[in-house]
Amino acid sequence: MFYAMKVQSKHKIIGNNLVKYAQTERNVLSYIEHPFIVNLNYAFQTNQKLYLIMEYCQGGDLSQVLKLEGKFKEARAKIYASEVLLAIQSLHKRDIIFRDLKPDNVVIDSNGHAKLTDFGLSKEGVQNDTEARSFCGSLAYLAPEMLNRSGHGKSVDWYLFGVLLYEMLVGDPPYFSD
Repeated sequence: MFYAMKVQSKHKIIGNNLVKYAQTERNVLSYIEHPFIVNLNYAFQTNQKLYLIMEYCQGGDLSQVLKLEGKFKEARAKIYASEVLLAIQSLHKRDIIFRDLKPDNVVIDSNGHAKLTDFGLSKEGVQNDTEARSFCGSLAYLAPEMLNRSGHGKSVDWYLFGVLLYEMLVGDPPYFSD
């Protein structure tokens, strides 16, 4: 069996005030079971490091695939988008927002299915559209409500979903510029 192993330095996590993000990632992965979300097999720690042992997805991430292929045909993008949509819906039913949906965080498994990974910026217990206040995410993928710093909720994920779909079809994010 092959596994993916995410190793995080406790010193860096504590030094950069990222403890809540590391805990959230482990928590979400420990209780979410969904065909389009990467499975967590084991989580453990040593004095210096935290380890997450997850399902290995040999197809790489969508960012790597897009670099190789440029963009996807509509039928392929539709399949990946449908799988990501179902994963996001499952998270939202549990009042979890993902907040970091981008090609780098969608991996392809051995059967060619898209799966969400990297739940470090996720937030649990979000029930309305202004409850979350953290400014987080990747620059090319920030939702307007994140930029406005007016609070955000599940709608952030739907904005990012649109950006992801656009990038799969066009080859670049919608607001890409050198």
